[in-house]
Amino acid sequence: MHADTGFPFALTDVQSAPASLLLTGLKSWLASENPVCLMHPHGFYVVLLHRTEAEEWRFHLWPKGARNVAGMPAFIHTHDRHIESRVLQGELTNILYDVGGVSFGGRPLYIVEYGGDRYASSTANLLRRTDRRLEPTVRRRESVGPGGMYRIERQTFHEAIVPENLTTITLVCMHSRSPGPVKVIGIDGYSEVIAFVRAEHRAQVFLKLITG
Repeated sequence: MHADTGFPFALTDVQSAPASLLLTGLKSWLASENPVCLMHPHGFYVVLLHRTEAEEWRFHLWPKGARNVAGMPAFIHTHDRHIESRVLQGELTNILYDVGGVSFGGRPLYIVEYGGDRYASSTANLLRRTDRRLEPTVRRRESVGPGGMYRIERQTFHEAIVPENLTTITLVCMHSRSPGPVKVIGIDGYSEVIAFVRAEHRAQVFLKLITG
């Protein structure tokens, strides 16, 4: 579910181009292409802008107001790629965690499984509980506003906190994939396997929320 014809940006743009220019260009491109987008289980829209063997480009939009979280409300997770993310509108706090295995206490570790292309709405998403328990400790907390950028090393546990009183938009480049599953630090009391699908929308549903 992506429309990559004429995609106008490169990684250097994420790092250095003015946020206003990126936001205006993206809004124009989204209005023209009107690509399919999915609702992430954490309550934000995801548009796959462009995908190659080397990298994936994504547009994330958290709408103002309370977010609908699907499945387990567990937000500390890893990625299997490096993340270069630029905040174009609104703000967020990115928290990096160190984790250690524990025999008692802590929280259950889940791994993420996809039953196909994770950008297809028909693909089943599974969280599968392992027998490991982890204790997360905050390593660094970084607040990022419009124009700011943050980076997440692959396989690093992190959490993004986005205020409900703002619409927040990020442009994300994911690259340099490594082997191994995506992991989620879960919450006790949930099933061993949690399944969900991502609702499908069109980009036109949120264009009015983009200020550029």
